Amino acid sequence: MGKSDDRRKDKARAEANLGERVRVTLQVYREVDATNATTLARLATTNITPTCTEGCSFCCRLEIPVTRAEAETLVAWLVEHRADELAAIRERLRGWLAWYRGDYVARVAGGMERADVFFHHGVPCALLDGTRCGAYPARPVTCRNHYVTSPVEVCDPARGNGEPDGIDAIGIAARDHVVEIRRAIERQGGNWLASVHLLQEWLIHLLDVEREPWRGSPRLYLGG
Repeated sequence: MGKSDDRRKDKARAEANLGERVRVTLQVYREVDATNATTLARLATTNITPTCTEGCSFCCRLEIPVTRAEAETLVAWLVEHRADELAAIRERLRGWLAWYRGDYVARVAGGMERADVFFHHGVPCALLDGTRCGAYPARPVTCRNHYVTSPVEVCDPARGNGEPDGIDAIGIAARDHVVEIRRAIERQGGNWLASVHLLQEWLIHLLDVEREPWRGSPRLYLGG
């Protein structure tokens, strides 16, 4: 068997693995959405309701950590549904990367906390269509689980402090579903933690803007 045959087999395995990751991720999204709806309905009976409304996009400039599987699922959706806009999306991603390596680094070096820089000076998500998500059906778990109960102005960089009251029950209820993405990655021999980068970094990589945007960029802080 020659090297070309080996390469074809490796490619076939990678494509099969990609298909499984996307299938698992889409199933997780369906389960998370259903669980979130049930959780919100239950919370509403205790007068806990989100203040998030359609068209409010202040949170779309914050850090959005995602797994590769989620980013692959999102890119597949973009290629199918927004192919004619990919060039514009790539250009906005280049702008974000320039900000992340330049202004962001300078502000952190000047003493600002990472979260504060994103909140007050962050570049809006490259997928926004005006003030609405242009890839809403394929948005990551972090976006699906983001609900707050505090007034809208708290989320506004011009008026707030970037510390809204989140609804923790949403993430807790969805946890058993979300873990399936991790299991799929590890089942394929991957490292789940190593697969987590910022959404923009994965989009830059998968949309061929830059091969490894995380090189030469600030390191993503995952807590702990």
